[in-house]
Amino acid sequence: MFSLRHRLILPLLLLLIFLFVTPVVHAVPTDVTGHWVEDSVNELIDQGILHGYPDGSFRPDQSITRAELAKTLAVAYGFTGAGGKGQFTDTKGHWAEGYIEALAEAKIITGYPDGSFKPEAPVTRAEMVVMLTRLLKIGTEEEHYTIEFIPTFGDVTADYWAFYQIELAAKLGLLPRYYGPDFNPGRLASRADTAWMLQQLLNLKTVRGQLIDQPEAGTNLIAVRPESDGEIEIAVIPPEAVVFRNNMTTTVDTLTKDDQVTIYYNRNHEPAVVKAFGEVNKSDLLNRLSALVKGRLTTEQIAAILAGNWDEVKEGIKGELYNQLLKIGLTAEEAESILVQDWAYLDTISRDRLAGALSGYLGITKDLSGAILARDWERIKEFARIELTAMALEKILG
Repeated sequence: MFSLRHRLILPLLLLLIFLFVTPVVHAVPTDVTGHWVEDSVNELIDQGILHGYPDGSFRPDQSITRAELAKTLAVAYGFTGAGGKGQFTDTKGHWAEGYIEALAEAKIITGYPDGSFKPEAPVTRAEMVVMLTRLLKIGTEEEHYTIEFIPTFGDVTADYWAFYQIELAAKLGLLPRYYGPDFNPGRLASRADTAWMLQQLLNLKTVRGQLIDQPEAGTNLIAVRPESDGEIEIAVIPPEAVVFRNNMTTTVDTLTKDDQVTIYYNRNHEPAVVKAFGEVNKSDLLNRLSALVKGRLTTEQIAAILAGNWDEVKEGIKGELYNQLLKIGLTAEEAESILVQDWAYLDTISRDRLAGALSGYLGITKDLSGAILARDWERIKEFARIELTAMALEKILG
């Protein structure tokens, strides 16, 4: 005969086994069954990233607020903040204050010029994409684009504030298929959009490591030794991929051995974005100069000018320079005589006038224009002896 004590032990053991072995099943929202975002919502709910409403619904087609998005992203990526800093005037005591503070510290989200965050305001598609790309550390304010992008969407041109983030997201496959042919950046992002894009983001393959060797010209092939000491990652970077070096857009062949590289693969497991950081070189400076003159000169044109090959570039900008020469008081004959002469034969006065015209066209100082005309590479390079930084180049440009 079993004693009462023994009779109680067996059910208790069975209960413990059930609790530790049986997986926790999260409630599936009642309104996502058959919805295009069903799989994404269920996956993120299983991971504890998303939650439905008390009535058992998810409301996939409803817009998402800035506070709700802050919590979702903070939970998904494990952001925790010290809190209590009061970065925004309207989040003190808000239920999402901690999440908002954590993402603000990480520079994933920002407030408005008046110091507010507006936690209950809905999120637009453009705002959503910007926050998601920031999580990947791409599309940041430090990046400069010297390579022209062909717009993916007819209603988002290169002068739109979130143009590059939207283009990067499109290349990575983060945008729902129904976002097209127009993007409608001001349209509110739905909870379904959020769930689908976040799931894609979390599932993207990313490889970080050190570039083993200089990429071979014409191959677009790079070999990276991963930080995790795993197998060497061999990747062929397609022409449509976006490549950065020291936060400047560039080409694969400018990457250098020992660069610290991050490869971002798209949903089709193809390299879509590459970010590299390494020792500053002449290519970096040329890229930076091209960006600072707002693309009016390409890196090839700047290199040609520094090398004294004016004939390679003067036809392309002759018209603008001609107008600038007229604006500073030259006659039409004087302006024409300057533009048709070889760089090396310009007299002092003509060179000085041309430096002024070049300065006005490119938006740089006359001293730098003179250095470019004189091909004084050392004078330019001295501002970037240690590393290429925005501060150094701002000093160059006065």
